[in-house]
Amino acid sequence: MGWVDGLYSAGVLRLVWVTHPRHLPKAPAGRAVVVDVAFAAAGQWKNKTKPFIDALGDRLAMYVDHHEHREAWPLYIDDPRFLLVQNRVAHACPELVTPELCARLGPVDVVVAHHDFDGLLSAVKVVRQGKAPWPEADEDARAIDSPGRGHTLSAVGARLALAMDESAVVMERPAALAFNTRLATALVDGPSLPLVLDEEVDALARAARRAEDEARVVVDNRGRLEAPGVFVVRVGQKQDNRMRRNLLVLAEERASIGALWEPDPQGGAWMTAATFDQQLDLEDVDGFEGGRSDYRFARAHGPGTDLVDALSRLVSAAPRLAS
Repeated sequence: MGWVDGLYSAGVLRLVWVTHPRHLPKAPAGRAVVVDVAFAAAGQWKNKTKPFIDALGDRLAMYVDHHEHREAWPLYIDDPRFLLVQNRVAHACPELVTPELCARLGPVDVVVAHHDFDGLLSAVKVVRQGKAPWPEADEDARAIDSPGRGHTLSAVGARLALAMDESAVVMERPAALAFNTRLATALVDGPSLPLVLDEEVDALARAARRAEDEARVVVDNRGRLEAPGVFVVRVGQKQDNRMRRNLLVLAEERASIGALWEPDPQGGAWMTAATFDQQLDLEDVDGFEGGRSDYRFARAHGPGTDLVDALSRLVSAAPRLAS
């Protein structure tokens, strides 16, 4: 399963992690806040996200998200239980979890959060009544979740984000989610971690930095500008989430749009595209149904040259932005 419960303090508040919008838990007992959990892509939200929301019903204290879904969001945007803000406005979710928002929530029993740096900080801020665990935390979340948009990453944020990325790769899923819970629980009290956890974070962060260096070699050797404004990296096997993110960030640095082609072990292939440019909405490209405006993925037929060409047309439609 893509989720696991974790206890904060003496069972005062439960944390539930979601690894993918399609992999939601059963609606937890009690009043819940959901943070940074995207609606499942395209029409899948109807049998993935909607049943979860319906099961929570009036027990949903607030659903906070910044991954725009053009079909689903209009149905919920005026619902007082939802705070839905486009990524081009909210570059990360924690900035939406304010003291004013938390004051409106009332008693909360469980926080359901996306299993990434952005989601973790959002959950921690709910527990802390909207207060960031360190001064630069919101900016760090923006730098990690929306790279290339001018945000500054602090040393504290870089270290924790790298450790989380590495834990998701080297640990079995239950252990990685448990690590997330331990990290979130510690951060409720501020950025200083217990010694054992501190040493674990350091070791994971060092390994993640080595992975960044490996990704740079892959991009140098397997990437090229395949169409105007589109730099594509093609790999021979499915990548883990950390490597996929590293490859895309490096590809984005070389063109208006960075893209990654990778085979699907179950057949076919995937094309993932990303852009630093807020004025390019990748959802405008046919086939790219999953994700958000600056990061989307599509099923690729063969080498996916049709998708690359379509991405290039998006760039050329805004010639002043073309690389």
